[in-house]
Amino acid sequence: MRRTLAGILILAMAGSCLGFRNRNDERVYQVGVMITDDTYLTPVEGFRAGMKALGYSEGTHVLYHVRNAKLDRGALRGFAQEFVQKRVDLIFTATYIGASVAKEATAASGTPVVFGPAGDPVETGLVQSISASGNNLTGVSTLSLELTAKRLEMLTRLVPNTRRVAVVFNPQDRFSQEVVKLTYEAAKKLGVVLVECRGRDAVEIQAAVGALRRDRVDAVFAISDVLVNNQVSTLSSLARERKLPYIVHLRSLVEQGSFASYGINTFEVGQQAARLADKILNGTRPADIPIETPQKLELVINQRVAKEIGLAIPNKLLREAQVILR
Repeated sequence: MRRTLAGILILAMAGSCLGFRNRNDERVYQVGVMITDDTYLTPVEGFRAGMKALGYSEGTHVLYHVRNAKLDRGALRGFAQEFVQKRVDLIFTATYIGASVAKEATAASGTPVVFGPAGDPVETGLVQSISASGNNLTGVSTLSLELTAKRLEMLTRLVPNTRRVAVVFNPQDRFSQEVVKLTYEAAKKLGVVLVECRGRDAVEIQAAVGALRRDRVDAVFAISDVLVNNQVSTLSSLARERKLPYIVHLRSLVEQGSFASYGINTFEVGQQAARLADKILNGTRPADIPIETPQKLELVINQRVAKEIGLAIPNKLLREAQVILR
């Protein structure tokens, strides 16, 4: 009897920690979902899967209003305003841009906003601190700034004898500017020389990468912003033609032809964000929910690309990789 009671208590405590839909609540929650582009469909899938696991059956307990801005920031603002007018219970978004637009649109209404992922939310001004947002936002940071040095270090391990690295970025993107600064700091410690590869639009960024030469740089390091992400297929192809390994930050980008990535699993970040959304729908204020960081990082290696560009991957890294695309 004691063992049974102890087991019940443990399960109850586990349920309390994980969070579940209030079974006595018969409302159908309205959740507005908005993303900047197709790159961030994966965290949305993770969010929906996470909500389902927490007891929110789609159509019965929750309805999702999914909007994809397709790189149109004006459309993104329109979606945020639409959700406020509809008085949705919560807005879920990915990327700093999406969270920033949602923050502006919900300033008066206080509609809860959950982001996942969204860069460094403190550095970019989305929230006041990791422990308390100070507003109606909460979510999961991507660790983009913190991971910059580690990602560059991983590049030097993946591509031995790396000396010169082309860093691809949009100079007009605020977050990219911060990441580039950290990249320079990391490069100095690693003894690596950076070659800037700038582009303010698709034409410029493609021309910059197209001008790279194997005898001048050893690898290409892509900074994570919307412009660079959405040109990944073309940029990776240009890099492969020049026998250059192209390093990114997401598995989905590796699947489009890049050589490797080291960073977060956006599907799992979406699931993690769902747990924060559950807390809000059960009455917790976003300001009282600390910002979380990803629970797992992954190294993804594309062996097909490695073979195409004639790069031998160290066996130790093949053993360390969480995902190998063959």
